[in-house]
Amino acid sequence: MSESYEVSIGITTHMSVNATGWIAQNSDSLGARSIWIGEDIALGQEIFVLTAATLLQSKKVRVGTGIIPVTVHNIATLARAGVTLDEIGAGRFAFGLGIGGIQDLEKYGIHIKRPVTELRKSVKTLRRLWAGETLDSSSEKFSLHDFNLGQPSPINIPIFLGVRGPKMLKLTGKVADGVILSGPFDYLRYAIKLVDDAAEEAGRSKNDVEKVVWVPTIPTFKGIQEKVARRVVALVIADTPDAVLDMLTVDREKVNQIRETVAASSPKEGAEFVDDELLDVFSISGTKEHMVDRFEEVASIGATEVVIGPPFSGDWRKALVEIFAEVDSRRVAP
Repeated sequence: MSESYEVSIGITTHMSVNATGWIAQNSDSLGARSIWIGEDIALGQEIFVLTAATLLQSKKVRVGTGIIPVTVHNIATLARAGVTLDEIGAGRFAFGLGIGGIQDLEKYGIHIKRPVTELRKSVKTLRRLWAGETLDSSSEKFSLHDFNLGQPSPINIPIFLGVRGPKMLKLTGKVADGVILSGPFDYLRYAIKLVDDAAEEAGRSKNDVEKVVWVPTIPTFKGIQEKVARRVVALVIADTPDAVLDMLTVDREKVNQIRETVAASSPKEGAEFVDDELLDVFSISGTKEHMVDRFEEVASIGATEVVIGPPFSGDWRKALVEIFAEVDSRRVAP
């Protein structure tokens, strides 16, 4: 294998306790670097409870939120949760933050005028609070007055930003410990370069920023239902900004039809318009050999970590075992 990269597992709050518990308990033996937990706003398990449970059910794996939208949580709650999760995990916790997906924000009537400024202020405020400072700080979404966490000593919690647009990517390169990226291959190449360039402009090394790539992974070799895969891709397409779509040679008429259908009804209805070409562009699917080939392609453009799942369907437990085994076999091969 020519490129060095880590392999991790992605879960969401909308998954069952049984499924997320199995992943947490088996993550170390599988060889996962991290478990990243996406928050489906107002759906399923509570994000901080799930993160704490995942830390307690695992021993070595890093556990990160991927992502928590700062637009739907109180900044003081985020800061306190970070301290608690860092202690529970004995330093294994990573805080993944973002603004939130387009569809979710629209669905819940959340509007923000300056998302880049909001995220920048959120990162700065959290780091200052974790450093033990007492703050007067405000933004479009929060206001703190003479607030501190009362912790005995400073703590350092790595912050990963889940972002897409060029301004957000540049911010990430300047201030974050890592970036969580999702999107088609051509976009990922562009995004990683933008983050690397911004890091170097800020006097950092590009290696100071981890690049985690999390796209839908669909192991069709283990019976995953194709309709599930297409539903996930429909949602991904609906959340993909025009600037990203402009980089791709895809049928924009069909893409717009999917976006309009998802916005008007649901990803389930939008899935009807997801063809094989779009499935391949917006996901990593197929046999375990082909999927690992794609992981290596992503690593070749600068990704340091690739995330498997969701969706989880069919015999997904066995699929995880076989995919990790395929990765390991290439690492030890001469």
